[in-house]
Amino acid sequence: MPLIERLCDDLGMQQLYLADLDAIQGKGNNLLTLQTIAHTFPQLILWIDAGFSSPAAIQTLQSQLAFRPVIGSESWQFNGWFPVDQTILSIDSVDDNLRDPSGITRDSARRPDTLILMNLSRVGSLQGPDMERLTCWQSVAPDATLYMAGGVRNRSDIEKLQSAGAAGVLLASALHNGALTAADFQDFS
Repeated sequence: MPLIERLCDDLGMQQLYLADLDAIQGKGNNLLTLQTIAHTFPQLILWIDAGFSSPAAIQTLQSQLAFRPVIGSESWQFNGWFPVDQTILSIDSVDDNLRDPSGITRDSARRPDTLILMNLSRVGSLQGPDMERLTCWQSVAPDATLYMAGGVRNRSDIEKLQSAGAAGVLLASALHNGALTAADFQDFS
């Protein structure tokens, strides 16, 4: 919890994306940790990807804590329509290989209008953001709110994404290695 406390206090973070990798991989879950974070930091808006495969899976977790659900396209199996209010879709790919067994990314009637463009091969790589993916999705879903994930190295990358129309970025490596400072966050919040 000290890391989250520092992110809130030093960087003014208001939203936190949490990927429960155990749940995503089908190897259990981190429910107690998620509940502790939600209880300890009630001011944070939590975006949680817990490998949801259906609306019922989202409802089960929402009965235990408040969060904004992130559907990972690689995990989602549900083919029907469902209420998408406050739901975020992470469009998961490895470079040009889209991971989407349910077809939700291609179905504008089922696709939420808040999207995370997650290039899994760039996560933790510090290769720079996938600008081509952003441009592509701006034309595919022109009214969507687009967040980028994977590869962000520094302030310059964030400025580039902001200029290109991204609503925000998911960050980890650039925070951990100190490439971004509290001043950077104040400038972008």
